[in-house]
Amino acid sequence: MIRELLDTFNALTTIQLVVVVAVALLWLLRLLYLLFFPLRVLVKMRTKPLATEKAPLSVLMVVRNEEENCRETLPRLLNLENPDMEVVVIDDYSQDNTLSVLGLLKQRYQRMKLSSLSQETRYSEKLAQNIALKSAEKDWVLLYPVSAQNPSQDWLNEIGKTVADQVVVKVAYTTVAANNNRFNKFYRIENFFQQVRSASYSLNGLAFVYKEENVAFKKAEYFKLGGFGLKVQEPYANLELVINRFIRKKNVKFCFNDKSILTKQVAAGLSEFKDLVRKSIRIEKHLSKWKQFVLLLDRLTQVFYPLSLALVLLVAFKLWPIIAALVVVKLLVFMVIIKILQNRLNERKLFITSLVFSFIMPFYKLFFRWSFNRQSQNHKWKNRG
Repeated sequence: MIRELLDTFNALTTIQLVVVVAVALLWLLRLLYLLFFPLRVLVKMRTKPLATEKAPLSVLMVVRNEEENCRETLPRLLNLENPDMEVVVIDDYSQDNTLSVLGLLKQRYQRMKLSSLSQETRYSEKLAQNIALKSAEKDWVLLYPVSAQNPSQDWLNEIGKTVADQVVVKVAYTTVAANNNRFNKFYRIENFFQQVRSASYSLNGLAFVYKEENVAFKKAEYFKLGGFGLKVQEPYANLELVINRFIRKKNVKFCFNDKSILTKQVAAGLSEFKDLVRKSIRIEKHLSKWKQFVLLLDRLTQVFYPLSLALVLLVAFKLWPIIAALVVVKLLVFMVIIKILQNRLNERKLFITSLVFSFIMPFYKLFFRWSFNRQSQNHKWKNRG
């Protein structure tokens, strides 16, 4: 077998040899990515826990037409034992009974602060977040999803632990509750891959976040930058835009463990799934050029890797044993990393679908990104006109 493969290599033309070398380089790039990016998240998850002391925390919540969620979620959050925690709730001009529910809760819980927007405004969520940050009295703040199902004492203790002085951002994992909607699984997988990508890039010196929820940060960093500034007109992202301006490898701490996970109840249909992808595209648009370049390189190698495998089989089919061995090695590394990560982040029953998803999504996102950017550009020109 080895003799036959050597003879096949010797018989390759220059073009065939170039194709084989290109495929080998792409394979190496994808393998190195797995070893130095997602694998680093696994290693980091096994490091020593944070200190036991707790830092004062302001939990921020912006709600709009969330009557039932406020009635169910807020009491559980407000009943958590931490005298240094306050809860700041801003009602974003709700049209149901949300404000009445919040008013009753305010009478029962002294640690709760309440304010509201009195009229419909553009970019009202960012305005509401700005009001919440100004109202917060604690140095550390965290945006809490109103649909969170499991605010527990373990979560509060974990997210509230003190960190080194240079740390200004603490990032925890947020998952989505499973349901029977066929797009729920796609939404959960994309949500999983986004947060793992964010953590792995951040640990390699290219820090950024895709999600604003369950991320604690020092509020002083927000006001140093003047809040949202010109980014107030961004339609798809909110606090992520500001956090990504001051987050760095040396000042971020990842709390990726089972205690700090929050689970949201999201009615994830096709529209919600597309919005999740759109949001990630817009967030990447606001990153530094270097981060955008590395993300672009990652996307391109994901697309060209399977295409290059097919090409080398067409031009040098006799090399299929080597190609098959390379594919199996990379696939096994990917499977092991993803399986362990999903187990530790309570994302079970996604494994097989994740493998198929990871193969198809780069091609889907390539077209989706092109279509979305084209629509955004057309909309911009219409607004100018």
